[in-house]
Amino acid sequence: MLSLNSVRPAPGVRSALAIALSLALPALATASPDEALDAVVVTATRSAQPLSAMPVGATVITAQQIANAGVSDANEAIRKLAGIVGRSDLFGGRENVLDLRGYGDTASANTVVLIDGIRISENELTPARLSAVPLDQIERIEIVRGGNSVLWGEGATSGVIHIVLKQGSRARSATRLSASVSSFGGNDLQLSTAQQVGALALDASAQRVRSEGYRAHSVFKQDSANAGLQFGNEVFTQRFRVQQESQSAQWPGSLTFAQYDQDPRQASPSSLSSHGRTDEGRFASNTELRQGDWTWQLDLASRRRDYQSNSFARRVESVQATPKVRHAARWAEVDVGSVMGLDFQRWRMDTPDPYGPDTAHQTNAAVFWQGQVGLPSQTRVVAGLRRERVHKEEVPLYSAAYDLRRTLDAAELGVNQVLSEQVSVYGRLARSFRLGNVDENTWTPDGQPLRPQRSRDRELGLRWQAQAVRSTVRVFRQDNTDEILYAPSPVDGYSYNLNADPTRKQGVELEAQWQVSEALSLRGTWQRLSARYRAGVNAGKEQVLVAPLSSTARATYRFNAQHLVELGVQHLGAMRFGDDNDNQCSRRIPTSTLFDARYAWTNQVWTLALAGTNLGDQKGYNYAYRCATGGLYPEAGRAFKATVSRQF
Repeated sequence: MLSLNSVRPAPGVRSALAIALSLALPALATASPDEALDAVVVTATRSAQPLSAMPVGATVITAQQIANAGVSDANEAIRKLAGIVGRSDLFGGRENVLDLRGYGDTASANTVVLIDGIRISENELTPARLSAVPLDQIERIEIVRGGNSVLWGEGATSGVIHIVLKQGSRARSATRLSASVSSFGGNDLQLSTAQQVGALALDASAQRVRSEGYRAHSVFKQDSANAGLQFGNEVFTQRFRVQQESQSAQWPGSLTFAQYDQDPRQASPSSLSSHGRTDEGRFASNTELRQGDWTWQLDLASRRRDYQSNSFARRVESVQATPKVRHAARWAEVDVGSVMGLDFQRWRMDTPDPYGPDTAHQTNAAVFWQGQVGLPSQTRVVAGLRRERVHKEEVPLYSAAYDLRRTLDAAELGVNQVLSEQVSVYGRLARSFRLGNVDENTWTPDGQPLRPQRSRDRELGLRWQAQAVRSTVRVFRQDNTDEILYAPSPVDGYSYNLNADPTRKQGVELEAQWQVSEALSLRGTWQRLSARYRAGVNAGKEQVLVAPLSSTARATYRFNAQHLVELGVQHLGAMRFGDDNDNQCSRRIPTSTLFDARYAWTNQVWTLALAGTNLGDQKGYNYAYRCATGGLYPEAGRAFKATVSRQF
């Protein structure tokens, strides 16, 4: 049952409000109609809604912001432009772990990643692959924080990342060829095209990436291609998309403190034979039929991944189907809307000899509903429910087989109130859940599958928008029961995947954007976070690999139609080492402050750009798991990238 409790001010909330006001007031004084910001729309609510009217904490990254920053992929865009904390990809690629609200090592398992409303998150300890999504085809990236299990099911505990691709007439007829060279032996070749012929729209892209890597034994190769087809009219729309990706990487491993001090670019001697390769194919179909106030939709998808390393191999196949119906109408000056649907997913894993046999199956079946009412008082109430049945079955090689069946419920209730043309406030309650995945359930203290993780969210938000400024302050608290994480067992001291004692994540988040003039825009994010145990042997102790403070700031200056400069900085506070669960270690993973910049010249046909990251050449690491001896994964040093592209 949902209950409303008062939320005490989270750490740093007064500072956040002060920053929000300091950013907003100058903008209000200088705003002009010519500098107005566009309205923000989100679709991660399973229907297009204006953000200003919805009781959710969301961030939207636009295609123009992605282009201005010159990022290499969607993962980097989310870290730089949305201020999401990221930690190094331990497997030598570009899939940095994205941590929305303080989940440390299990952040990926607590975040659902979507492309055009179709889930690509994994049922294993593998982050969703964003690096192969073609940047030219991205219309926007939506990040919705907090529990969202009502609409997106298990694992949507810390939030949802939704990549929306350009569709139909929004993908203008054009072809673009781009080539880049970068530090550490990197090169990147991309070709994309989008063509519109009447009601038929076609897009395709291909990319080839090569890098020698910042560290020894860290060669990275990636080849990807995808194509999309759309046709329809005002009543009916059909979209298809296929994607194929191959990636291989050498793994340099972790370093001890002594090795790091000697040379942070070296590889661990024990990792010189470590490497992995992944081949993945995806197919997706979106069908939509519109009849008056009703919209009928059917999303279908399939995915296959083959993975092999020097010591392990695995094949994963999944299919999913989501039929749903949306309704929107206006009755006597009251707006009403709802979305109701079914979610089906079947997932299978096989581990071939000589690494297996190890097989696992998972079936999810869910029914969900979300409704909303908009009153003449500019009050919008949103409520939702979900019931999901999950069947997990595994026959592992080194532990006991299990057959697990669970029925889980999620709920949400939110209210958004517009106070004036500039100000709106919202409050939100939510319950979410996740289950241990196939990798977590194979290494537990008692050899049995993990209990479901259950979370309760409370969140308050304030939005302030005047023509040239947009700012948001969010205060949140999430209480977890049976949180799933990797930690020492209180029984024998060995580390397992286990259900932890009760935990609490709480904090404050600030976002602001200011269009100072037609030429200059400023953006920034700031987050203060506390993640602690609230009971048990570690009651009051901080959770590991969680940054209590993070922030970003970016400035874009367009001299004229041809010349643009963007400057950025990312700050990450000190974190506890991955094995410091009892908070006895005096060492911390150090703070980092990384500067980046990009200059671009364009004449609408040709674009030339030079970008630099970690311009201060700061030496550091954002992931480490052994406090006494090391276990460090160094971040890359100063790097530059030169790009030339031509639009046809």
